[in-house]
Amino acid sequence: MNAILYKTKLISLIALVLLVTACASTQKLSDADRAKYKSAKINDTVVKGPVFLLAPSGANIGLMFGAIGGAATAGAAEDSQKAFTAFLEKNSLSIEKIVREETTNVLRESGKLAIAGPNDNSVPTINISVPQYGFGVTHLLSSNVVPVLQIKCEMLDSTGKVLWSESERMLPTIGSPMEAVAWDQIGNNPKRIEEEWRKASRYLAKKIVDQL
Repeated sequence: MNAILYKTKLISLIALVLLVTACASTQKLSDADRAKYKSAKINDTVVKGPVFLLAPSGANIGLMFGAIGGAATAGAAEDSQKAFTAFLEKNSLSIEKIVREETTNVLRESGKLAIAGPNDNSVPTINISVPQYGFGVTHLLSSNVVPVLQIKCEMLDSTGKVLWSESERMLPTIGSPMEAVAWDQIGNNPKRIEEEWRKASRYLAKKIVDQL
């Protein structure tokens, strides 16, 4: 009962976050700047926020991700996130690397901007951040999960002025654009985790670049 109440409150909080972030400010690239800049470089450093994990009720996160002793227990959200984070680090799974690679590929394929070298100081810099990432069930009784991801891109000129800013996210809802996957196919399967995050990253990157 406590687990159900916790998840009910958590999903309500997710809905509130979605409502707030839906109004997040963006900045369109002006016609003058679009004509002026034909290329940009992408910052090697991607800043990430906290991991999000909302597993099915009764899932033993500690057992699934190899936590030892009391490092993680079912029903302890913070411990579950710690166990999941440790699993990602152990398997060299970097959401920063995944998002940067997929966003760079989408931008290159779009033809909207050429990708300049990291030492070219004559072009704007695109900073990428990942405020949130992870997985979550689509509803309280589900045993399937979808990626949780937010990507933000900002393009700055050499003086630090923001020329363009756009952000997109996906949350664990029934209306997620990603196909739900059984939790037991994700847990302890680093290749599948990377595959799902890459698909989600590419989907959001396309939406972001479409606004450039």
